[in-house]
Amino acid sequence: MFAIFLHESMNPFHQTVTSFPTVIYTILLIICAIYWLVAVMGLVEIDILDFDLDGDIDAADSTSLQEGIAGILHRIGLAGVPLTVVLTIIACIGWLLCYYTTYFIRPLLPDVTLIRLALGLVTFVVATYITVLTTAQILKPIRSLFQRLDYDETKYILGQTVVVRSSIVNRDRGEAELNDGGAGLLLNVRATGDEQFTKGQEVVVIEQLEDQNLFRVVAKAEFGSTE
Repeated sequence: MFAIFLHESMNPFHQTVTSFPTVIYTILLIICAIYWLVAVMGLVEIDILDFDLDGDIDAADSTSLQEGIAGILHRIGLAGVPLTVVLTIIACIGWLLCYYTTYFIRPLLPDVTLIRLALGLVTFVVATYITVLTTAQILKPIRSLFQRLDYDETKYILGQTVVVRSSIVNRDRGEAELNDGGAGLLLNVRATGDEQFTKGQEVVVIEQLEDQNLFRVVAKAEFGSTE
């Protein structure tokens, strides 16, 4: 099946995909392919990269960093869709642009390393710019679909029992895991008032703080007493 890739006629292909700048997108494409293979087996979630950056890090620093990244993605039109999907589309488009540009233009240039590097750099910058613009347009019609999926997921999460994953959960920081029968969902959670929970404790999700992408939790015993 793979004999075609070992044929002598494939040498130009090998040279192109492993040369700069195509090799950058080749590596990204391979990583994306491995990720989706693992995701199909149910070992990881599609939003594995859409995490909050705090955990046990200072909440203020984490929020600033997260807001900065989110702001950049929003400005270039790549927000509202799982980062894994965004990276996969970017990898595919970027690889095609770099591959065909290099394949057709490089043979026309003299075999001078400096010239080839200059061509590679220009190709990478232009291809990446076009790739981001194209990806933003592709995401427009599917963004609403993911927003509906997020809404349904939130309704499912509320009222569920989760296990604290970080060393501590308080009003400023914390993470907890929801066992969904698959790879599990890692949630950014906060306690109410002066409550504190430690790693391994079971708590119940009672509220979503949508503007902060957080969930409010209470002790399992406290939740049961209010039912």
